[in-house]
Amino acid sequence: LLITGSMNVRNVEVVKNLYNQMPSPKVVVAVGICATSACVFAEAYNVLGGVDKVLPVDVYVLGCAVRPEALLDGILQAANVLDEKYRALRAGTTGKGEVPV
Repeated sequence: LLITGSMNVRNVEVVKNLYNQMPSPKVVVAVGICATSACVFAEAYNVLGGVDKVLPVDVYVLGCAVRPEALLDGILQAANVLDEKYRALRAGTTGKGEVPV
C-alpha cells in the first residue's frame, strides 16, 4: 500500500479498510514528508499525523517532493520486505515470532 499524504480524520477509516482487505503479506510505503510526519499539516485540527499513527509502515521514502530515484529505491526496498514477509509466512511465522492467522 503506497500512502502519499497525511492521515486525517476523514480518510483514516478508508485507509484502514483498504489495508484490512489486502491479502497477506502486506507492505506499507509512506511516500513524502506528509505521509511520514504530516509536516506542515501537523498542527491542523483534522490531521492525525503521519501514516504510522494508523498503519505499520515498512518503508519510508523521504522528500518534498520525492525524487524519482528515491521513489524507485523505496519500491525496491518494499519488494525486498515483501519477499522476506512471504518467506516468513511460508515458513510458518510472520517474522516477529507470531503465528499467521
